[in-house]
Amino acid sequence: MAKFTIKVRFHKGLTKAQKRVFKKAAARWQELIVGDLPRVRVRGEIIEDVLIEAKGADLGGRGGTLGQAGPTWLRPDTLLPAMGIMEFDIADLQAMEDEGTLQSVIVHEMGHVLGLGTIWQGKELLDGAGTANPIFTGRRASKEFAKLLKTSGSTPVPVENRGGPGTRDGHWRERVFGNEIMTGFLSGDMQPFSRMTIASLEDLGYKANKSAGDRYKLPTTLQLAMMGVGADEANVRRCSHSDKRFKRPKPKVLPKSALV
Repeated sequence: MAKFTIKVRFHKGLTKAQKRVFKKAAARWQELIVGDLPRVRVRGEIIEDVLIEAKGADLGGRGGTLGQAGPTWLRPDTLLPAMGIMEFDIADLQAMEDEGTLQSVIVHEMGHVLGLGTIWQGKELLDGAGTANPIFTGRRASKEFAKLLKTSGSTPVPVENRGGPGTRDGHWRERVFGNEIMTGFLSGDMQPFSRMTIASLEDLGYKANKSAGDRYKLPTTLQLAMMGVGADEANVRRCSHSDKRFKRPKPKVLPKSALV
């Protein structure tokens, strides 16, 4: 079986060091997703699995609009991404590099390009969007969450209910999962991949390898407090997609004739 591949096409605005971070992030996701996807033609170009357009741009400097990340074209059969974009403000890229957070942010945002949090509603896997208790209903991820709770059966996964449109309804709930890689805020020194996140990739339609995840268990109340979880939102150390600073493109679905 062919290997799943993420091709990153670099444009202006990225340093050599930053490009290496993108490549390392793509390699990590390729360890988790192991099944090849049908080829599609997008604007005359054949896409094997996923193509990401990566760029740096002057978006107003640090503290303004940080960028955008997400899928731009979806396959007509599975609604899985074929192409996506990851664009960041140059000043913010440098700031994240200086702070040592760039790797986690790029890995996280690449997950959104692959569909985590960005195609949940289209795949009918999100219930309660906009309410106090949104949940992810994917069967496989729900089983893994139940294991984290040390219960049998399955339990829908709590989705973020705080923040603006770039955060809520598109991430795991930070007050439950703490520093897990796909929570909506950057907390803790490490951001591990749980088996639950990898299982959610299977719920989307990917073939994934749950054994390639990191060691992870639900944090205690003390651990959450030490991470700063639950602090006033103005003082929370946020990940790149927080609120109005980060935009999500609206993906288009390719016609059936795009399948090769």
